[in-house]
Amino acid sequence: MIIGYCRVRRTESAVALQAQQRALAAKGAQKFFNETTGLNGKRPELERAIEFAQKGDVIAVTRPYRVARSTREVLALIDRLGRKGVGFRILDTPVDTSTTTGRMILGSAPVWSLGMSPFRSALWDLSLGRMGL
Repeated sequence: MIIGYCRVRRTESAVALQAQQRALAAKGAQKFFNETTGLNGKRPELERAIEFAQKGDVIAVTRPYRVARSTREVLALIDRLGRKGVGFRILDTPVDTSTTTGRMILGSAPVWSLGMSPFRSALWDLSLGRMGL
């Protein structure tokens, strides 16, 4: 099963959430976990999606920043899901850990190819990320 995870900031409209849902549904998502987050960065719906996912399922997102604030967080999520036997897919990128090719590309590509700016990711990892935000 493909599980869609959608996240919008409080400042985004419902249209942004609907656009994510449509894009994920077009790629086969059957179950959705949606949330609106603020500055605290907590993602209870992501946790629910991870708990819901079973071995062989795939959690899909439209963009990496919808699920994490840094490349390090994306990689930690991929590792966590992998230990559970769950794949991770970022639409419109080669990142799809549910396929051999996707895992090979992820293993051989620079981490910033996840779609996050290397500068933004480095700043997060070095500053705010260490404060636990």
